[in-house]
Amino acid sequence: MEEDDSQEQPAAEPRSLHDLPVDIAIRLRWVLRDIRAGRLKLIAPSSDDLRSLAELGLVTVDDDKLIMTEAGYSAIGIPR
Repeated sequence: MEEDDSQEQPAAEPRSLHDLPVDIAIRLRWVLRDIRAGRLKLIAPSSDDLRSLAELGLVTVDDDKLIMTEAGYSAIGIPR
């Protein structure tokens, strides 16, 4: 019996919304739209969603304010 030397590689980290499952990508796009429209007090996004957006480089936090990056605007189709 021979051992299989192939190792399972860990799943690659998502690099954009396109790398995520469709339902998650849609939800995160809506969170970006809410951030852009200033609806965070009405519809508070989950901390997991905000963390995901920050890890993807779509938002940053500056003085406790969420700020969309150029990549964030591009993700929802708005040129800057």
